[in-house]
Amino acid sequence: MPKKNLFSKNFFNNRDVQAVIKTVLGSIIYSLAVVWLLDFGGFFAGGITGISQLIARFIGLVWGKSISLCLFVFGLNIPLLILGWKHISKKFAFLTLLSILTQTLVISFLDWLATQYNFQPFSFLLKETLVDVIVENEQVVEVVKENLLSSGNRLLLALIGGGVAGVGAALCLSGGGSSGGMDVIANSLFVRRNISFTKYSLIVDGLIILLSGFFGLETMLFTFVRLIVYMIAIDNLYIIYKVSKIEIITEKANELREMLLAKFHHGLTIYTVKGGYTLQEKYVLTIFVSSYEVNNYITSILECDPKAFVSVSSDLTIKGNFSKRTII
Repeated sequence: MPKKNLFSKNFFNNRDVQAVIKTVLGSIIYSLAVVWLLDFGGFFAGGITGISQLIARFIGLVWGKSISLCLFVFGLNIPLLILGWKHISKKFAFLTLLSILTQTLVISFLDWLATQYNFQPFSFLLKETLVDVIVENEQVVEVVKENLLSSGNRLLLALIGGGVAGVGAALCLSGGGSSGGMDVIANSLFVRRNISFTKYSLIVDGLIILLSGFFGLETMLFTFVRLIVYMIAIDNLYIIYKVSKIEIITEKANELREMLLAKFHHGLTIYTVKGGYTLQEKYVLTIFVSSYEVNNYITSILECDPKAFVSVSSDLTIKGNFSKRTII
């Protein structure tokens, strides 16, 4: 099968344009959730972003200096991009790089807004809270108050932030890339070892939850809530690990076979049937594909044979040699 050149004329076809749009939009949504909801709430995202938050927070505690989150997000993702390029696909690595660059720019812009204009759309959730009373000679000298988030509002931010971040990450993944970080390793393990994306992510995020306990039990609890909501969103929106069966009834079996084998990476089965009404001989092509590939298959099939009859059976459980490689 001839390899596609990353920079060929056909690289940015309609599907690739859609993938780029999903990646950029998903990255913007994910970044907004991290900065405006999760970081503001004082708890942690998952994967590399969560690790970056932990590092930045620890540095802030030890050195008393605030370091931009985007520096860690970008730097820690570089070796994982190389992994994605080598073990998943060039297109996956390209889209993941696009996601990381978009996140870096958006997070930098949001940090600038907060620094220059003190802009935080959820600041209305802050409430003036008594934090200390300074007493000298049995007299109250000063009452110290700060604008803080109540436990209820922090929980609200965790719920909304986890859901919004999950939607953003799922958009990136459904485009054929990822939001970077541990998503790259999770995809690699899924493609090569059939290890569930959500199971691996739970292990990594579990470590982040434990480390977040250094910043208080409530922070650890709400980070866990964020994780659960995030995983529910991913599990419902990201369908790469679900399998569908496509059956095609056609008179152009050879043309479809050649096109499908040249364009996609799954094998297929062909058998002869007779129409129950016309008794004319036709062919049935059966293909098992990852569910996210179904629309691409149907579009290509009908372009090759507009008269083909196509049926799809979804959410199948199969065992054996089934290729889950990303289409490149």
